[in-house]
Amino acid sequence: MSSKTPAAPRTRGGWVPAGTSAARRTAHASRTTAKGQRTREELVAAARRVFERDGYFGARVADITAEAGVAHGSFYTYFASRQDVFVAVMREVGEQFRVAVAVPPGEPRAGVRAALDRANRRYLEAYRANSVIWALAEQVATMDEEIHRIRLRGRIEHVERVANTIRRWQERGLADPDLDPRTTAGALCSMLSNFAYWWLVGGDSYDPETAAATLTALWARAVGLRERPEARPC
Repeated sequence: MSSKTPAAPRTRGGWVPAGTSAARRTAHASRTTAKGQRTREELVAAARRVFERDGYFGARVADITAEAGVAHGSFYTYFASRQDVFVAVMREVGEQFRVAVAVPPGEPRAGVRAALDRANRRYLEAYRANSVIWALAEQVATMDEEIHRIRLRGRIEHVERVANTIRRWQERGLADPDLDPRTTAGALCSMLSNFAYWWLVGGDSYDPETAAATLTALWARAVGLRERPEARPC
């Protein structure tokens, strides 16, 4: 019988480390230090730069560690593979989108249309800032089931947030009560994200102010949005 140690299995993201590397990740997760957290953040930031520069399939772990200025082996203390660190980058970007569409603490109260307009503009700003990574995520999701599942969860969360907002508008008499909130939310979120993709990644050209104002107008008309309930006749 051969005495050779069997090779670690491959994934789409590269080698899945076993033994010492896996043990280091497990131990590190249970006793994260400030220095360790900084190293992980540096690796995620470096990975983002490498993915944006070389694409997902052109990026190598060696490129990421060189960009971060850490030893090659240190990568496996924090991540199992290229796919693993790409997921970490995606989660950071996803959090930026969640923050963008939420009402910032301390923001002055505004009418429903003004609040909608602010949310749409923040979404577009977040998309512009993360357009390269988001385009990569769309590409990779067509070939990697795990990345697809992560993107799908993010979309479901976005649609549900918008659906809940539409329900609140309907309860307050501010939106068409005959619309199905979730279906409407899915259609509107698709319109916004697909428009942003073709504008900020795909090559379409629009005036930023006109684009933002038009998107808000389309959302408002689609749900029959009005600032306050219409007065009932005496």
